[in-house]
Amino acid sequence: MNRMKTLLMISAMCTSPFALAGGSQTCTADFTGDGSLDFFDVSAFLVGYQSQDPISDLNNDGLFNFFDVSAFLIAYQDGCDLVDSDNDRIPDLYETNDGVYINEKATGSDPFDADTDDDGIRDGDEVLGTIDGLDLPAMGANPVRRTIFVEVDWNEGFVEGEERNFRPTEAGVQRIVDCFADAPVENPYGGAPGIDIIIDYGQGGAFTGGAALPGDPSVSIQFDNEFNFIKSIFFDSNRNGYFHYCLSANRYNSPDNGSSGIAELNGDDFMVTLAGFYSDYNFSQTFVHEIGHNLGLRHGGFENRNWKPNYNSVMNYRFQFPGKDIDADTIGDGVLDYSTGDYFNINEASVREIDGVAGIGVDFNGNSVLEPLSYQANLNCFAVYAAPCATMDGCDDDTCDVLQDSNDWANLNYFGITQSTDRRPEAVEIIECDNPPSTR
Repeated sequence: MNRMKTLLMISAMCTSPFALAGGSQTCTADFTGDGSLDFFDVSAFLVGYQSQDPISDLNNDGLFNFFDVSAFLIAYQDGCDLVDSDNDRIPDLYETNDGVYINEKATGSDPFDADTDDDGIRDGDEVLGTIDGLDLPAMGANPVRRTIFVEVDWNEGFVEGEERNFRPTEAGVQRIVDCFADAPVENPYGGAPGIDIIIDYGQGGAFTGGAALPGDPSVSIQFDNEFNFIKSIFFDSNRNGYFHYCLSANRYNSPDNGSSGIAELNGDDFMVTLAGFYSDYNFSQTFVHEIGHNLGLRHGGFENRNWKPNYNSVMNYRFQFPGKDIDADTIGDGVLDYSTGDYFNINEASVREIDGVAGIGVDFNGNSVLEPLSYQANLNCFAVYAAPCATMDGCDDDTCDVLQDSNDWANLNYFGITQSTDRRPEAVEIIECDNPPSTR
């Protein structure tokens, strides 16, 4: 009977409204952590009380008795100071503003900034999940560390005379994860640098979005039209604005297209198309290249000028498959990375081989001699070492300019995902990556 009376007393309070404001104490009665006091908090307390869960031992004496019920009743009746100053669905009370994310009642985030880590995902979505039921916290979202989500669907089956499977592997995905985790990108409150890139390729658990498309692969898939149709079927609409979408397939746009991929610039969609050259290495190199376009990077970093010997990035065709140059000889060393913008400018009207790109001599013209004097040469070339100015044969352009490196990591645009063609009428720039791999 006493327990029934207690239940009735608590139930009578369930419609009690409370407003919220910042503070350093937690709200004892808000058992669900949703910033409001209602029946669900009462129910959660009672379930814990009846099962003798320590969460309901409010006076921490190891016992479950009247004093715990009384503490809950008092806290419930007093209400909670649950103002949400930045309208991110997290009460200021729980945004501890210290950079340490523990749970929904100690988020570490800024109560006056709805996106504390500036990754394009609001703090409330990263802590509580989205209002459309996307469980971002279960997938690893963190309000005080930059996070990028990607879903990958893929083709597998018989195409062009052989069996091909374009599904990402754990090893290939790990190279991508490591690349972003090691990024020299600062997080708020002096937290560890780096970016969490979270890829759903159907690996199980919380990650069930990525899947193989039914049937044998098409030789090629039209981007955007056919791509968008596939996306409308296999990509859950509640992921729009939160996930980039990648299709790992054979080719795009035409059966004889050897391009390794295509992507929206400052958008959310891209393809990795490796045909008969699929491997963990080629997939990860191309994936990071294409999502780089989604994040605002061009083939010259801040510009379209390609093949620059001093732009040390996977975005540069010179280093997409050879990998980043780590010893300043302008030859790739198999490292997956964007540029940090450290290499010297090169004035093609006055090339100095003894300076190279980082103070170490480089034989730019390939004559096996380190030239002591400066000379004019077009250096952003792919079929030759160097060419005369005003000559385009084998080069990306026909002009001699000042070639510049670019700090990719410092200039990523995390917000293109909320502004792509899925959510706005104007067209997004598409970048085709005409750089086929030559080996697996």
